[in-house]
Amino acid sequence: MIDKDELWYRVLKARYGEKGGWLREGGRHSLAWWRSLCRVREGIGEGVGSWFESNTRRVVGDGKNTLFWHDIWTGEIPLKMKFPRLFELSVIKECSVEEMVRVMGSDGGWEGLWRRRLLAWEEKSVREYSVLLYNIVLQENISDDWRWLLDPSHVYSVRGAYRFLTNSGELVDRTLVDDIWHKQIPSKVSLMVWRLLRDRLPTKDNLVRMCVLHIDDVTCVSGCGHLETAPHLFVTCNIFSSLWCHVWFWLAIDFVPSGDLRQHFLQFAKMVGLPRSTHVYFRIIWFASVWVL
Repeated sequence: MIDKDELWYRVLKARYGEKGGWLREGGRHSLAWWRSLCRVREGIGEGVGSWFESNTRRVVGDGKNTLFWHDIWTGEIPLKMKFPRLFELSVIKECSVEEMVRVMGSDGGWEGLWRRRLLAWEEKSVREYSVLLYNIVLQENISDDWRWLLDPSHVYSVRGAYRFLTNSGELVDRTLVDDIWHKQIPSKVSLMVWRLLRDRLPTKDNLVRMCVLHIDDVTCVSGCGHLETAPHLFVTCNIFSSLWCHVWFWLAIDFVPSGDLRQHFLQFAKMVGLPRSTHVYFRIIWFASVWVL
């Protein structure tokens, strides 16, 4: 993603191009795996935001591989956000730190850096901006590097990322994780349910979003005429939902189902008023029913 001389970077650049110092995502016409990889920077899950980008910092060595405006290499935000007007007026938006220091020169000249002559209030930002550059000491024999803030060693680890994501808001429901993986449930069934509860099954709405199907081909496979989504297919479809009626009749229980998959699972697996020891049996029945569907 950043080694611009490497083969993969050149291949992806030829395919998608560059924007803001990054390889382009390519929009809906790009491959799904590439869009997912690009969106790591934007974060995953509600309430987490740009978790990956927020927890990485660029450590400047020779300054050749650090983008002056776009990377977070000084402070907590990119300079294009700290000095938005100067970034807008700059004629070299894609330059590295090393290039900016070289253009500035030893005498601190700023001529030629802006699209027009600066106004008085804009020059105030330039003075703050220039103080930042005067304090830069580049190290010619040391390459730029990344620092991972979630580990004391500043080296990226899957453990650090996992702990951060599983402890951030409601990103992961620990109860659901524990209930899905059980020794009495085949792994392939647990995996299918894990994908189902995260809307990762190839239902037609997801296939349209991934540009596998045309937008007009989204009706339910049962022929009911509704949009095929995971909640519809497994819970509310007039055709398939009849299975749940048979299950309730067999169990001799009254059940008011939720249209939300997670709530449906929790309500069914943890029947109110029944002993805790029965929960595992209801869970297995729910898994078996979903697997049949």
